[in-house]
Amino acid sequence: MLEALGMYENGILQVACLWSVAVAAGTLGVLVYTYLRHKIKVLGIWAISWMFFILMQISFYIGSKDGVAAFYSFFSGTLLYGVLLYFRDHADVRNSLKLEIIGITPPLFVVYILTLKHLGISEGLLSNEAPYVVLSGIFFLFSGLVFLTMEREWKRNVFYLGILLMIFGLFVITYPLRISSETPLVWISVGSVLSVVIAFFMITLATSKEFLFFEKQVGVRVTLEPGGRLITLDEYQVLKEELKEFPVLAFVRSLNIPEPWKAYFLSTEERKNSIYPTNLAYMAQLASEYFKEAEKKGLRGVVVIDCPEYLLMYNGFESIAKFLASLKDFAISYGGVLLIVIDESAWNTYQLAILKRVLE
Repeated sequence: MLEALGMYENGILQVACLWSVAVAAGTLGVLVYTYLRHKIKVLGIWAISWMFFILMQISFYIGSKDGVAAFYSFFSGTLLYGVLLYFRDHADVRNSLKLEIIGITPPLFVVYILTLKHLGISEGLLSNEAPYVVLSGIFFLFSGLVFLTMEREWKRNVFYLGILLMIFGLFVITYPLRISSETPLVWISVGSVLSVVIAFFMITLATSKEFLFFEKQVGVRVTLEPGGRLITLDEYQVLKEELKEFPVLAFVRSLNIPEPWKAYFLSTEERKNSIYPTNLAYMAQLASEYFKEAEKKGLRGVVVIDCPEYLLMYNGFESIAKFLASLKDFAISYGGVLLIVIDESAWNTYQLAILKRVLE
């Protein structure tokens, strides 16, 4: 009977292994496909991390402790690197995580290992793969913490993924306790479930509509010539009427925006679809993705900024000039139009000359 029970447990373990590897392989496939389609660097990094996860799982089930140590480290390291890239491009500087806190990792790691020794965990176990796995768990915790700092209502998947990665990090940190447990089947099942759920939310995040601006059929064609230009407030009012049915990407301070426009409100206040005025990198990324998608659909994308003076107050002229030059490059590269609504009286002669040279 004991032999039959052992065979049953081995069968369950094999099923759990195959299930985890299959889900990870599916996640890897989706991330690679989405990366090739959208060319978003972080998706490529996460795809590599899941490749290491698959190798880690295989190493665990064939009993390769060196493989577990190496591939767990590679998995957590590449995952964290991707998370930090995502944070850099999407986080609001108001809530920016102080990345210096990663410096507490070594002392936390040492304190944890010493605690395990005090609890009587085998010296032999702690001298093998366990310390490396524990360190990987700390990196998973840190990855989850990074996601949790990105407080945006329209990125709930990021919040859920942050919670799951922190839970997974705690699960990984308990590796020395789990490996000496008399109920390995329970722990392996928990690990498999966690990896499946994390994979689900990572796929959901990777395939979300965050970068999809043209979900519906567009019946309006843009007749404006590609490139960048400065326009007056009066011209802006005419433009809003002409393009009121077109999905313009707009960074605005005005609340009077046509409903089909994809508008982001520039503000220091917390609100849905708001961007802090110093987060120029995120605005540039949104504009780049928008122009790319418009070109793929055979459309001429239009990006509008109706408050360059507001941006000037928070960033300085040199940063604004470089930012607008980058946006114009995107517009020209993808056949789009960049329109900057400007009040000439708010700029000095030198600044105005530079802006005209950059955009016209």
